Amino acid sequence: MSVYQVQVAKRGVITLPAPVRRRLALQEGGILTLLDLDGALILIPRVLETDRLADRLADQWRAQGADLETMLKTLREVRGEPAAG
Repeated sequence: MSVYQVQVAKRGVITLPAPVRRRLALQEGGILTLLDLDGALILIPRVLETDRLADRLADQWRAQGADLETMLKTLREVRGEPAAG
């Protein structure tokens, strides 16, 4: 495990150290996933599969004419939660 210090620049920009970029084959414009675990930040050099699946489901529901309220209502029903009042 390696530890690096990075500085936050204007607009929240950080520069990843060159050895890290090379080792992980990170290119300009590449997507990273940032997890915030109560202040411990973890960068993952890929899009999480759960995010990809959620986007696909949302796209399918939108194509069927569902809006956010409909999606949330369906989610509550599936979970067995009482309807929001």
